[in-house]
Amino acid sequence: MAGGTSVPPILSLRRSSQSGSKAMTVAYTAVYSELSSNIMAYLFGGARINLTPMEAGDHIDIRVRKILVDGGAWVNVDLLGYDDVQPTNHPSISILAIPDVYGIEVSIAQTAGVLRTIECEFYVAKILGV
Repeated sequence: MAGGTSVPPILSLRRSSQSGSKAMTVAYTAVYSELSSNIMAYLFGGARINLTPMEAGDHIDIRVRKILVDGGAWVNVDLLGYDDVQPTNHPSISILAIPDVYGIEVSIAQTAGVLRTIECEFYVAKILGV
């Protein structure tokens, strides 16, 4: 006989209000940003970025940055580049969950082609009640 234990949730995962349509620019523009002077860690729950609108000649860079120490500067965590029409079987990209304390930012720049509007969805998990 299997037993079960009920444990109250510690983190609440929710869709960020920063999700939505993002107009591309030539320079890096933050499409998601979370800054904190709190010492309590939280979880950037990840992102889905839909690159379906890309066409031949387009180039989009997606950059993820973090602040690693209190009062520190932004540090690049990842830089991803995408060119032209995206494959029909994989037109969107995922950014996996990243633990954070002081700050995280996702920014996008479109450096070639006609400037597009890209749909982005972001998630964040924080301690319940915080």
